[in-house]
Amino acid sequence: MTLRLSLAKNDPLQTTFFCPERVLHYTSDTVTRNEPFCGSTATTTVVRRTPRGELLHVGIIEWPANPNDRPSVVVGSRTIEMIKTGLYTSPEKFQGSDGEWYEWQIREYRAQLVPLKGARSQAYIATFVTTITRTLFRRKQSAALLIPPEAVRMLDDIIVTFIYFESQWRERERAKSRTWDTGYTAGAAF
Repeated sequence: MTLRLSLAKNDPLQTTFFCPERVLHYTSDTVTRNEPFCGSTATTTVVRRTPRGELLHVGIIEWPANPNDRPSVVVGSRTIEMIKTGLYTSPEKFQGSDGEWYEWQIREYRAQLVPLKGARSQAYIATFVTTITRTLFRRKQSAALLIPPEAVRMLDDIIVTFIYFESQWRERERAKSRTWDTGYTAGAAF
């Protein structure tokens, strides 16, 4: 049965991933620091609550002040090198704790993690989904990470790299949107 980790908020940098059926949850918390002459940096910490209620530090992402510098991604005691493999959809690959290579991709506006074994496999290791429910006066958005049973063994890798990848993709989309808005506004003034 597919594991569904729901997000309390649709913000991977500041949320709780939870699955009530398995008493499993991860929490991501991001703290931003403004440093004089350097700009602002941020640190995202990822913690997993065990079934006995203990908190285990799972990973950390250090976001640099310079947007051209690569963030540092650590899962457990391993530094994970996220390697950009594309131009427009910005897929990124990494080597998992099992020694295999995986790639986060954007397909139909959703992040999906696929294994990279020889020819690109279509078997997804994780898929991020969002749904919108409309009622008469409200609109409710929910988000979840879907993970098949065979991938649960690498849950820490999936959660930390997902937070990194989804955050990077959202920032690129915001930057594109700002560029479009600025260009449109500047063009309209003539």
